This record gives sequence, structure tokens and C-alpha cells, in this order.
Amino acid sequence: MSKVFINPEKDEDSFFVPNIVHSVDGLIHDSVFDWIPECLKPIVAIGSNRQERDVLLLGAITVISGCLPNIYGLYDNRIVYPNLFAFIDAPAGAGKGILNHLRLIGRPIHLSRIESTRSAVEAYEERKSEMKSKNEDPSSLPIPKQKLLFIPANSSASSFINTLTENDEMGILFSTEADTLANSLNQDWGNFSDVLRCAFHHESVEMQRRANREYLVIEEPRLSVMLTGTNGQFKRLIPNTENGLFSRFMFYTMKSIPQFKDVFSQRDIVPGQVCDELGQRMLELFQLLQSYQDPVQLSLNSNQQEHFLKRFTEFTQVLYSESGERVLATIHRSGLITFRIAMILSTLRHFFDLKRTEPPKGLIHDHDLSVAIQITLHTIQHSLVHMAEMPKNLEISLKHKKMERFIEKLPHEFSRIEANEIGKKVNISSATVSRYLVQGPFERLGYNKYKKSHPINEEPVIN
Repeated sequence: MSKVFINPEKDEDSFFVPNIVHSVDGLIHDSVFDWIPECLKPIVAIGSNRQERDVLLLGAITVISGCLPNIYGLYDNRIVYPNLFAFIDAPAGAGKGILNHLRLIGRPIHLSRIESTRSAVEAYEERKSEMKSKNEDPSSLPIPKQKLLFIPANSSASSFINTLTENDEMGILFSTEADTLANSLNQDWGNFSDVLRCAFHHESVEMQRRANREYLVIEEPRLSVMLTGTNGQFKRLIPNTENGLFSRFMFYTMKSIPQFKDVFSQRDIVPGQVCDELGQRMLELFQLLQSYQDPVQLSLNSNQQEHFLKRFTEFTQVLYSESGERVLATIHRSGLITFRIAMILSTLRHFFDLKRTEPPKGLIHDHDLSVAIQITLHTIQHSLVHMAEMPKNLEISLKHKKMERFIEKLPHEFSRIEANEIGKKVNISSATVSRYLVQGPFERLGYNKYKKSHPINEEPVIN
């Protein structure tokens, strides 16, 4: 069945899942896993099926995106860091629990920062006691900051900002139950949806506590967000596409598998051990990057830039022509997400695959750019499915399906009388038929004469 969509220039509210989404299965191509950095291959090998492999890759790079200090790039003439936002949704029993292991990738860094805080507190208390013994005022001593990597998802907005402030404005929000964050967002004291939106673009966030009128500010937040939950939890967290939070996330929807898992099979891979081993390596890399006096800039060469722009021009043309304005924010931010993924992969390739200790020379590897584009293409597809399921868009989608049935029954060229007769057969009023003839993909040949025109069906090809 051909897909027909209302002309976006005529109806700004129109939205329907485009052809490209229906033409693929939503699973990341096998070729992507051939070209990812070697350090990620044991992580994706944990998965027992393709969709588990997919979400392990997405989850791993999201956690790693929060573990790369002093790495940055220039995108749209702005400094950007590798931080990603990801949401993996799945019904109960679909296998999303395997993502719990990914926290271990950042755990050694988290524990190291907690230990540094403990040592700082001990030194603080010793110095405080020493000053008191000499009748000196210890109030001038700076209180040690609580160093963390993982920030609790049930924080209030002020607590969240304060934690980022004490941690060099960087951290990871990791929650396997999206309701935890959704509940915080829905509380007056915890509504930091604005904070998340600003953090995605590293924009400054300001807040003043009412109790003590303390002024809090984060100048350049570098926050990564990794969430999992059910579809219902997703809708409570992001009930619509209009507040900007939706387009900042990579989405992936897992499907139920009607098969009982062999829980007694013995595999050579121990998920916790694999993730912890990468975590130990990430701690070493984290400390190495922190030791650099100058931050490391990663960039695309002119050929890569041309390739990048060509692909996203294709995405925009195809998806906008079929879905209208609502898809643009997701496409535009997916470009930034792609660039960030490429930075992450190239950093891992440089330090782990090539075993380098000196800073990278600055160029992103061709393979890493291609992999990043492939990954983002698939997360866009999952985003568009979510978008179509939003209440307002779902109503529009149903109307479009009725329009599809109407168009399918029309001959290539037809008169208004023929259109009205076919409209009656599919329970469409003559007024609605008239509107379709104006707004739909038709060309007027003359008085009451029309022919079908065809929407863009070309799919972007990723090399």
C-alpha cells in the first residue's frame, strides 16, 4: 500500500510514520557491529539476540559519554561535549534488565570519586581539629565537595544542580525505572525538565533556593542520561513532543519475545565481569583525560563534513516530505547526536584499540562517522514511532489511514465526481474529499480534473 500524507505546507499539524520506518525492522545493521571499537564488542556479545545487542550498544555509549572529560568538538559553531540522552523502553519480560549491568562501566569512576571525597573529608576534619587546638577559627576552611559520577534520579531540582556544581558540572543520570525521574519531574520541588533541556546543549542553568536565597548556577553542564522503562513510564516522563525533551533523546523500543529463555544455559560470558573490566579501563582513561592540560578537540575533515551534510539533507527531505514540521526537531538534534557518537567511538578507538596515551590528533575516524550515522538513523525510526503514538498524533494518523484508503481506490487521473463517489464508498464526506484534493498529493489538470502525484519514496542510503 502506498503511503500518502497531507502536504506539510497546507497542514502544519500533519504527522504520520514515514515509509522509511515501515521499510526496516528497527534493528541496527550487522555491519555496524563489525566496525565498532574492539572494546565494545565484548559488551554487545552479552546480548542473546539482536535487540539486546542493539540496546547494549546504545546504553554503553551513553554511559561512556559521561566518562570522557576534556573531549569536545565544534558543531554549528558551538562547543559540544560527547554527552548523550537515551531511553530504552520495553514491556515486562522483553529483556531490558540486561541493561542494569551497564552501570558497572561507570562504577569504578564513581567509587573513585567517592573515595576522593572520603579522603578530603578526613583531611578536612584533621585540619579542623588542629585549628581548634590552636584556638584558630576553622570556619574559613572550605568544606569538601561530594564527588560522584552517578546522580540520583529522585533528586530535587536544586539538589540536582548542586550535585552537578560539586562535580565539575558533569555527571550521569542512570535509572532503570523511568518512573523515578518522572515522579521528580512532576513534583513542584523537583521539576528539572528545564535543567535537562538546557544540559543537553550545555546551556547555563540558574536557580535560587527560597529557604536561604542561595544562588545556584551551572555555566556549562555536561550531563549524560540513561533511562529504561515501560512504554507507560515513557509516556509519563515525556507526554508530548512539544516541550523539547522528546527530541533530545535517542529512543529504542524493545519487543516481547514469545519464547521462554533457557535460564540454565552456561555461557562463557559473565555480563557483570565484562562490564566491570571495561569500567576499570574507563577509570584509567578518565584519569588520563583529566591529566591533560588542554582539552582535546575532535572534528570532521572536509570529505566527512560533505558526507554528513549529504546524509542529513536526505533524511530531512524524505522525512519532512512525509511527516511535516513535527519531525524537524528530532532530525536536527539527531545530527548533533551523531556527531557526539562519532566523538565517543573515535576516542575509544584511539586509546583502547590503538593503545595510545597521547591526545588524538583531532580527526574522527571514517568508520566511526559511518557507524554513528547508522545508529542515529535507527534511533530516528524509533523516535518517529513514538511520535506517532502520542495522543494528538495518533488521532491524525487514523485520519491519514482513511485518506490512504481513499487515495488507493482512485485511478491515476480522475474527476471530482469520481472522487466524491469513491469518497462515499469509504465513508468520507464530499467536504472532506474537497479538502483532500487541496491538501493531498494531487495535481490539478483542469476544471474538476486531477491526477495523483507521488510523495518522495527514496530512502537515504548509508555507506
